[in-house]
This record gives sequence, structure tokens and C-alpha cells, in this order.
Amino acid sequence: MRFKHFFYIIMLFPFVANAQSGYWSNYGAMVSIKDKAYLSVIGDMINSNQGTYHNHDSIFLTGDWTNNAGNNTFINHADSGYVFFYAADQTIRGKDETYFHNLILKTSGVKYATIDAKVDGFLDMTDREFNIDTNTIWVRNNDTASVKRTTGFLSSLKDGGLLRYTTEDKIYLFPVGSNLGISRYRPIELVPASKNANQYKVRFANTDATLEGYDRNNKFHLVCEVNPNWYHRIYHPSGTDSVQIAIFYDPAADGNWVDIAHWQNVPRWEAINRDTILGGTPFSSMVKTRWADFSYAPFALAITSPPFALAGVDTIIWKYDTIQLGASGGVNNNWQPPYNLTCSNCPDPFAFPEQSSIYYLTVADDKGCEDYDSLRILVRDKPFSKFFIPDVITPNGDGINDYWFIRDLERYPDNSVKIVNRWGDEVFSEKPYAQRWRGTWKGNELPGGTYYYLIFVRNSEGQEGKFDGPLTILK
Repeated sequence: MRFKHFFYIIMLFPFVANAQSGYWSNYGAMVSIKDKAYLSVIGDMINSNQGTYHNHDSIFLTGDWTNNAGNNTFINHADSGYVFFYAADQTIRGKDETYFHNLILKTSGVKYATIDAKVDGFLDMTDREFNIDTNTIWVRNNDTASVKRTTGFLSSLKDGGLLRYTTEDKIYLFPVGSNLGISRYRPIELVPASKNANQYKVRFANTDATLEGYDRNNKFHLVCEVNPNWYHRIYHPSGTDSVQIAIFYDPAADGNWVDIAHWQNVPRWEAINRDTILGGTPFSSMVKTRWADFSYAPFALAITSPPFALAGVDTIIWKYDTIQLGASGGVNNNWQPPYNLTCSNCPDPFAFPEQSSIYYLTVADDKGCEDYDSLRILVRDKPFSKFFIPDVITPNGDGINDYWFIRDLERYPDNSVKIVNRWGDEVFSEKPYAQRWRGTWKGNELPGGTYYYLIFVRNSEGQEGKFDGPLTILK
């Protein structure tokens, strides 16, 4: 049975209108469904030619919803009615967006949308998948409970997703998932930092981020691995507030992760340094308490490491002397450049640079991350024989290396010594040096760290020498 209305239909009392088969077509009429009345359509509903509805109760539909009316169908935003999708696979389609008040998805099958739609009351997906392809469902009711479900979820592709208006600093659930390939439900919760007006949009991408243009191998070196199976896109189209992000995942199915990576800056995957991991059943959640950078949308679970490579402290040697390097912090050591080293892939090679050089160390850890450090070796000509300046003291009272003792300095009694901190402030000065400095200034112990010395000497023939370099106090 087909219904074409070229007039106003007013339902002012308890009433049931049924379209038993085929479709219901509103061709330019205004249909008013009053309280305690409902419209039940066994088939499709088509709205065209500026047709409108004032819905204060319920519309039940078993077929597809099509809006080609040149309007938003429910043009009275004071309406409080419900639209029930009440059969197997059903689709929201047409040339024009529909502004539903309350939209409820029930019974069986998948509910689809081939165009954006807006919900001004609440969206209840019950136990259904709402597959919106590349489109966006706008939930403009800022109540935290305006999106409801039992086991249902919203799925989307590319830049599609669920967009919610927020005006509370409370939890807003984005129940997103996908049946594409392996079926997954991986929701996100967002908590805005204030009660200001914001809009946030979330999509669950049930695929490798690399396949969508976000290469997982393009990452900061302390990001060891980015989840290869799925990721989220989070958008902030309106508002300025930062937000708490909680990404839910199933450790049994998804594996164990330690951080969240965001596609940013260069761009590349970089850690956002999550704050907490909350365990649960079946889901755990990775939480970042405050985040404001949504210049790029992709977020993914990741394995990360803190900095761990240690190449050693900068030092000075005399030309033609040899020094042993010492790497620590990881495995698979690699020193560059390899010149004047006894080996470039061992942790402790001997180095004999002929000029001042910087050696760069790369090491790996058991998570698959790489880290870098460097060591500067300053090479000085040796103007005085048997003259050795140590670059480390350990004034801990054990009788070993407690004092800064400059070997053979006594051969040059005409000498002076100054020591300054990293800001150039003088912390010690003595002429001649008595070989008794143990890392103090005005009787107080200096903190551990790197200082710099200046040594001036004159030999019996009147030749002068000046020496400078770092001196580390180890506590």
C-alpha cells in the first residue's frame, strides 16, 4: 500500500497509522504525530517535496529511511518523539540530512547510514551495529547519557565517526567498533577539562594504520612498536578544552601495551606518555589525563622506552694517547664513525683519535627500541712530558681518588688552577695548586656533576702552557 499526502495529516488523539507493505511516501505534507499516537510503517519511508513531521510520540519503521525533501524532516526542534528502526538491515539515506530527536535501533540486522545524520535527543544502539561508512552521526544533546547501548556499537570508515557535543567535565562514551575482518568493540571515553562547549568525534579503525597512510615504521626512536591491528581517530572540530583520553583494549586479544602513540609533529608516531593503565574485565584502559593536540587524528596503543643509551662523559686526551670507551644501557652497540676504534660494534672499544672527535653510540633494548648518545673526545697536543690531568674525582671518603691529583704537576711549581661550574662561576682557585682539592667551595661540598678546569704552568725555560677541560665530580 502506498501513501502520498498532498495535505496536512493531524493526529490529535490516540491513533495508529499503518502502512502494511511497500512504502510510506510523504510528498509535501506536514504529518503531526501527537502524544499517545504512533505511525507504524511496514516498509520504507520516503520524505520529499518539503514534506515535514512534527513527532511527539513514535514512528516505527521496518524498511529504509529516505529524505529527499530539501529539509531536515523534523524541523521543529522542540519535538520529543522517537524513531524506531524495527527490523533487519535498514538504512538512513537520501540527499538531505535528517535531524532526528530520539533514534532507537532494535530487533535484528545491521543499521546503515549513507549520509550524515543528526540526533538532538538521544541515540540508542541497543545491541545493533550502526554502520555509517564514511559519514558522521552528530549527537547534539550534551547530556553524558545521550548515547545509549547494551552491546551495540557504531562502525565507520575513513573520516567517518560519532560526533558528540559536550558541556560537562564528565565521562562521554564513544561506543565504537567494527565487524570488518576480526570483530572488535574498542570504545573510547573522553572527559573534557571544563564545562565549556566542545565537540569531539571518534572513529575506530579496524586495520593497520600503515594501510591508511600512517606508516607505523615512521616513528620516534623511543617508540618501539605501534599496534599493527587497529587504531583510533579522535577529532576536536569545535572548542578549545583539553581532554582526558581513555582507550579501552582487551589484553588477552590485543596483547600488552604500555603507552599511547599519536601521529604528530613531523608527522610521525610519537609517545604522548600515558598517565595510568587501569585493569579490568574484559577491558583494560590506557589513560592520558590531559591532552590538547588534535592537529592529526590518529592515536594508537604502543610499546615505548625511556632514554637508555649511555656513551660516557666527555673527556680530554693527549695526542697519540689511547682511551677506552664504555657503552651501557642496552645491547647491539654501534659506534660511529668507526675510524680509530679497535671495534665499532662492541661496548668498550679502544679509541686513538688524532684530532678532537665526537663518537655517536646506538644501542637497542629488549623491546625493540633504539636509543642514541654521544661522547666528545678533545685531543690536545702534549707540551709537557709526563703531565696527566684526571677528569674524574670521587670524594666519598674511601681514600681512593678523593682528591684531584694532577700527576707530575710538582715538576712545574709555577702554576695556578681555577675551576668553574657550567655557568662560568669560579668555585676554586689556587696558586700554586697544593693537590688537595676534593670538590668543595668555601668548605662546603659541591654537588656531583661536570665542572671545567683552567691550568696555567710555566717551566724552568719560561715556556707557558694552558690546559682546560671537563672535570666530573661523582658522588
